[in-house]
Amino acid sequence: GPSGAGKTTLVNLLPRFLAPTSGEVLLDGRPLAEWDLSSLRQQFAMVSQDVVMFNDSVAANVTLGAQVDEAKVWASLEAANLGDHVRRMPQGLQTVVGHNAAQLSGGQRQRLAIARAVYKNAPILILDEATSALDTESERLVQDALQRLMQGRTTLVIAHRLSTIEHADRVVVMERGHIVEQGPHAQLLAQGGLYSRLQAAG
Repeated sequence: GPSGAGKTTLVNLLPRFLAPTSGEVLLDGRPLAEWDLSSLRQQFAMVSQDVVMFNDSVAANVTLGAQVDEAKVWASLEAANLGDHVRRMPQGLQTVVGHNAAQLSGGQRQRLAIARAVYKNAPILILDEATSALDTESERLVQDALQRLMQGRTTLVIAHRLSTIEHADRVVVMERGHIVEQGPHAQLLAQGGLYSRLQAAG
């Protein structure tokens, strides 16, 4: 959907960053309010366009307070197409990345966020405009890493760029806070509604 349609608000209901004012959201058939909050949040990994990074080591940014298993950190960095870059850094995994990872480019920060999601290994993945601010080369590396990360998980992808979502099992189209269309990419294109107009404009 267009900017301001409510896409991010909708996914922020899932980890209970926001509470619904009416209706309810179910996960595995149970209302979110019945889930223990920390158990609920363990079900999700998130990669967004504004990734928060800490002025700490690469390893600490990947593990986010979990036990550091170096072999698993390296495997996560490799899966995120960042292993080679970290090997060239002065202290490898112990290199401090600076305030909000200022030592890294935008594409490298996104790949560090992907490595974090790989390390967490949660069953549900939320990608919120995860490739929107990248140049073509960075985007190719990030997309490749995301394809790997999405294997075997339920993935919710929020995107302006429709090429990111045309392989989705189900596309949900939002406008002004409402779901206006849903279905597979080809079916929505054929309907000639908002989705096909967004595709034509894209």
